[in-house]
Amino acid sequence: MNILIVNDDGIESKGLEVLARALAPHGKIYVSAPMNQQSGKSHAITIYNTLEVVQMPLLAGTIGTIAVNGSPADATKAGLRLFNVDFDLVVSGINDGPNIAKDILYSGTVGAAFEAKIYGVNAIAISADGLELEYLYDETIKTLDEIIENKLYEFDGILNVNFPKYTFAKPLGVLFTNQGKRYFHSELIKKNSIEDHYYLKGSISQFEEDLDSDVWAYNNGYISITPLTLNRTHHEMLNKLKKTK
Repeated sequence: MNILIVNDDGIESKGLEVLARALAPHGKIYVSAPMNQQSGKSHAITIYNTLEVVQMPLLAGTIGTIAVNGSPADATKAGLRLFNVDFDLVVSGINDGPNIAKDILYSGTVGAAFEAKIYGVNAIAISADGLELEYLYDETIKTLDEIIENKLYEFDGILNVNFPKYTFAKPLGVLFTNQGKRYFHSELIKKNSIEDHYYLKGSISQFEEDLDSDVWAYNNGYISITPLTLNRTHHEMLNKLKKTK
């Protein structure tokens, strides 16, 4: 397989190294990542400015490594186009922090994976509650082996994988999940009383979660694998609207 690794934490992130090592047995590995931290960029792309793309020293086990002065989705575009390779799979991550519930709306990790799917390339987004988890490398290998060997990524969306809360010594297992309800409630706080300067202060708003949700899995020690789709059409409402005519 030809596999492209992307992320939103930037080219210096340890998550790239973990993925490169874990994916090496499955094929030829390439890396395209933003030059700088790009968390929260969702699916943003650069339209009116040029993109700087820099050849980087190869990460261990990779054939090509580039850094892109742009968003995570820009990095995906650059990797898919500039390596001149027909890619079989894009893996985005490992993100430093979970991407569950409504996080996925803001996540550059998920956005980078969705960008691959727009180009017709299968994709997986992977996130963890920190990159220093002792189990992370071994569990990444096990999880990706299971996904790749069974070709679970072959459908019209992407897989969103999250490792559980850091309070667990290792995952208790794997659950196939749906998107949960929790979200970050944000407030604008004036910065040092400087006029017109604010920063976001957030707190997590929790709900009673379905036992099949990614949030429940995350809080209870399980790896969650959630299939996500590009098509946001609300079909039930669409059918109701059609009946009003």
